[in-house]
Amino acid sequence: MGRLNDILEKNKMTGKGIQDIHGLFSENNIRLLHKLTNFTESDLQGVSKIKYCMDDIALEIASDFYDYLMTIDETRKIILSKPDLLEQLKLTQSHYIKQLFSLTYDEKYFINRVVIGFAHYIYKISPSIYIGSYGYYNTLITSAIIKCCKKNGINLDECINILNSVQKLLSIDITLAIESYYQKSEDDIYKMEQDSLKRLIVLAEYRDEDTGKHISRMSNYARVIANELGMDKIFQEEVLNASPMHDIGKVGILDVILLKPGRLTKEEFEVMKTHAEIGYNILKNSESVTLKNGSIIALSHHENFDGSGYPYGLSGEKIPLMGRISKIADVFDALINKRIYKSAYNLKETITIMKDEMKPGKAFDPDCFKSFLKGMDEILEIKQNIDEKQDI
Repeated sequence: MGRLNDILEKNKMTGKGIQDIHGLFSENNIRLLHKLTNFTESDLQGVSKIKYCMDDIALEIASDFYDYLMTIDETRKIILSKPDLLEQLKLTQSHYIKQLFSLTYDEKYFINRVVIGFAHYIYKISPSIYIGSYGYYNTLITSAIIKCCKKNGINLDECINILNSVQKLLSIDITLAIESYYQKSEDDIYKMEQDSLKRLIVLAEYRDEDTGKHISRMSNYARVIANELGMDKIFQEEVLNASPMHDIGKVGILDVILLKPGRLTKEEFEVMKTHAEIGYNILKNSESVTLKNGSIIALSHHENFDGSGYPYGLSGEKIPLMGRISKIADVFDALINKRIYKSAYNLKETITIMKDEMKPGKAFDPDCFKSFLKGMDEILEIKQNIDEKQDI
């Protein structure tokens, strides 16, 4: 569904949103809708008998429908809000009617359902107006079907069966459009949630690092590593959104330790280590998937692959994958950038330290480390782009 993806990306849908829309139009979901409405092969055969007739009068039906909506204040204001919108809507609706009676759930059909749902959301047309106007629209469709049945010499009993079949079809169709509306709304809420979380994380990090740039860099590095590991888009987005919370527990560490210029004493380092569990405890009971993943990363991103890390000394695959990925992204960014307790290392020095001193198999998951090196060009490009941006 190339064009469908283009539309979803143009509407700035997240990876999660894109997957949800694809799920809505999946073969399994369409099959479920058919089962719930008892839409059968005989229904298809009946509707096919009036298909071409409905094609011929589709624009007439669409024009009558929008002429009616122009008599209602709420819908007239919406239609008149944009020049030439009325004619565009009539044309779009006529195409929609043709698709409705095409009996083929192809890409064009899917796109029309998404476009209709998204358009109602973007123009702030409430589902109440959409569903309410459906009553009159249904009347127009019914009249058109009766006209087509007469034109094609279809007897009354068969015409009633066709009307029943079309009602099933319309119920499926309106469900898909409203679900697209709902998914667009949910995705916008999801994006607002992510934006709010990022700004809260920046606030938590403001006492440390270079404000929001560290979390922006390392979270994007984590996404690259996940991609090179072959993880799907949803996982990549989850690690991108959750990994910025890796050090949120530092809000519970005293400034005298957190901002100390130079090496910490053994006692101070033991206090610093508690930030992993503090972060976990802050995030763990949230109903948000992003915050739950953040709690896992906060707790596990200082564990070492050989079991020598903290807080629990987990090893190998007992360390959550998001934690293993985030560890590499965090360490790389800490080494290659200036911190309050150290100067920045260059790229060669950074990679040497990670390979020869910390080591894959010791500090790092070897597969994650290979993916990190494989994505290095993209990681360096991300670093440059973020460093050149102004602070949030």
